[in-house]
Amino acid sequence: MKKKILISIVLLAGVFCFVYFWNKYSYAGEKDYFSSRTKPENGLQIGIIGDSWVVRQNLDSLLQKKLLDKGIQSQIYSSGNPGAKTKKIYENLFKDDTEEFSSKKVIEKKPDYCIVIAGVNDAATHVGPGFYTHHMVMIIKTLLHYNIRPVIVSLPEFGVEEDFKNKNIISSLSNRGAELVLNEGNQFKIPEYRNALSEELKNDGLDKKVIMLNFDEVSPDYDKDRGLYADPLHLNKQGYQKFSEFLANGIVNLEGRK
Repeated sequence: MKKKILISIVLLAGVFCFVYFWNKYSYAGEKDYFSSRTKPENGLQIGIIGDSWVVRQNLDSLLQKKLLDKGIQSQIYSSGNPGAKTKKIYENLFKDDTEEFSSKKVIEKKPDYCIVIAGVNDAATHVGPGFYTHHMVMIIKTLLHYNIRPVIVSLPEFGVEEDFKNKNIISSLSNRGAELVLNEGNQFKIPEYRNALSEELKNDGLDKKVIMLNFDEVSPDYDKDRGLYADPLHLNKQGYQKFSEFLANGIVNLEGRK
């Protein structure tokens, strides 16, 4: 009897581990594009999609005000999913408008540009540059399919080590286990994520179709710029002022090239 109970416990633990790691590390399959006959509205239209960085501190309103201060009127449509990795952000593009965190509405508005702010949760969960790059490329291809110019914010600097110290035992073990399998036990660095995406964009011939904004202009070093952060994963109010100014300058430069 005890042996059967032990076997059952082991099997249940095995199933739990399989489901946990599958959900965490499996890649999204490519989704079919949906038809969209809507036409873009007049004037500068900007979309913003991503994780919690999109929804905190009213980023859309901040950006709109910064642009207006520079003499540029705009309409901004944003959709952020707190805690989402790039896989989820990609899948959200195809969710029905009635579903939570759907960003399909951003595509339907056919903005001139769509700012993508993503990757912090990928790096925080140590899924690796391959996972991040795969889904970022899928996001980019989707936007381009609908004639929307992707504006990609490079993976932001944040407190990777500080965040790791706050994790529970299961998350800590899974993260270290992933690095053991994917990176010979070494911790993934933010530049590795950035470089992997840059290389893949070149290989796919997408580098000329995408605008890259270097987050280092906001903060090149988390340790030296802690005054801009509310916690290891997020900017504070001061940080968002600098971040929104950075985004506004990027849009101004794009408009100036037309």
